[in-house]
Parts: sequence; C-alpha cells; structure tokens
Amino acid sequence: MGYVCERADLQVNGCCTVNVLSSKQYSCNSCLPNGCCSVYEYCVSCCLQPDKQPLLEHFLNRAAAAFQNLFTAVEDHFELCLAKCRTSSQSVQHENTYRDPVAKFCYGENPPELLPV
Repeated sequence: MGYVCERADLQVNGCCTVNVLSSKQYSCNSCLPNGCCSVYEYCVSCCLQPDKQPLLEHFLNRAAAAFQNLFTAVEDHFELCLAKCRTSSQSVQHENTYRDPVAKFCYGENPPELLPV
C-alpha cells in the first residue's frame, strides 16, 4: 500500500506492480511541507506513510462530529487518505478559487494560506 507507478504498471485490481522501477512507495513527489500536493496520487501515497497515522488519527478525533457524514465510511488509513486528499472547502477561498492553485490536494492539518484579494 502507498505505491505510485506508471499506468502501464497497474494491475487489474488497480494496485501497482511493486517490483518494477516505476513503483515508488510513500512518495511525496509534488508535496509541500504543509501536506499539500499538486498531484492527488502523490498526496495519497505521502499521506500513507506510517509516521503520518497519528496526525490522521488526531484529525479524525477532532473532525468526528463536524464531518461525521464524510468520515463515517472511513474504515482504514487508506480510505482516510483518499478522503483527506480530495479537494475540500479548506482548499478554496471565496468558494471558487484555490488557495494554492498548484498544491490543492491536502492531507495535513494546515491548509494553504489565503491568497491576497
């Protein structure tokens, strides 16, 4: 789990073939230190690093009430990363502009800074 690879190295189940050169586990390529990435797949891969699990558990405990409908379906670390990396209201300002137009997929607790108006 946590691999990113070339499309040609995907298996029929959607997972990467792990023993090929293109497969990279826990890759944070395109990700910033705040946990925001420009590529969704790298966001999920980086989020899946074992050392990120306490951060995600902390988020889940805090968000349990506020985002109950979104996160009640989350059953494991992978599903939580899928949900966190999707663009959300924390990624946008004024409901129609990304806070960071490049790194818009975030798993971290700190969303991108608001852009000047």
